[in-house]
Amino acid sequence: MYRMKLLLLSVLISCSFIAVAQRPGTISREDFSLQFPADWTIDTDDPDYNPDSLFSLDAPDDASMIMFIIIDMEIDEEEMTKNQVEAFSNLVKDAKITRFDTWGRYKGTGTMLSGLIMGHYKGNVRIFVRSTGERTLLVVQQFYDVNYDELKKGFELIERSFKFK
Repeated sequence: MYRMKLLLLSVLISCSFIAVAQRPGTISREDFSLQFPADWTIDTDDPDYNPDSLFSLDAPDDASMIMFIIIDMEIDEEEMTKNQVEAFSNLVKDAKITRFDTWGRYKGTGTMLSGLIMGHYKGNVRIFVRSTGERTLLVVQQFYDVNYDELKKGFELIERSFKFK
């Protein structure tokens, strides 16, 4: 009986450590907040990293990411989207273009480029721009089709939880 109690206690302790390890990370800044999966990382090594205005979260597959740029002024959504699509067209050759207008709780201008990333692997780059009189939000997601099923919930958590304060 004693061994059974020890085994049960050991399993309970292990489960509680797993539960703690799986809690999402949180970014809470003066102007916004979001959650991200525990196994994703903030790319603080980026020379342009700024926790308030330019940062990315890297997925555990080392190939997928989501980048945020927050600018304290209104910028034309269509023009910014067009510029981003042009820039990423070099990465996704002969891309199929799909439009969308919602990212999380926000309406804006969205474009997804689908095709061969760097000419090798099927993937997608999603670009979303939302601009108001105060600020502009640019979100860029990059992921490969082969990894998307494993990463989908992580992208959804980030998208669902992002909010301006």
